[in-house]
Amino acid sequence: MGYSMLASAGGVVFRRSHGGPLFLLLELRRRNVWCLPKGLIEEGESPLEAARREVEEETGLDDLKLIDEIGAISYEFWMHGRHYRKTVYFFLFETEREDAKVSWEHDACKWFSFDEGLNALTYPKEKEILKKGYEIIKNIGV
Repeated sequence: MGYSMLASAGGVVFRRSHGGPLFLLLELRRRNVWCLPKGLIEEGESPLEAARREVEEETGLDDLKLIDEIGAISYEFWMHGRHYRKTVYFFLFETEREDAKVSWEHDACKWFSFDEGLNALTYPKEKEILKKGYEIIKNIGV
């Protein structure tokens, strides 16, 4: 039995603070799961366009500055009796705003320090993406 392919894109969103960069994580509605903002790539969109759109839709942040491409993760899951393989492309974005909004898909959004964010994230592959984003930030001197 085969699987269906899905492509998504998302962002590691950070803002500068006196104590170092803060990262925005979202809590999925009724699931007690903390994750990075992401969603499906729509027809005709590039991964970057989809990542920017999804982050804005899920957080209300519209001043996203692209810093770099982080990389992609892939995983498989079952939903409604079907087997899926999903690839998610992640980008590093900076915002100057603190006032992220909670979308209908989430119960909460919160700014975390790197260590707090790493501890809060539920999915190990997203933890690796956060680590890569943090390394990029350290290399550019934020």
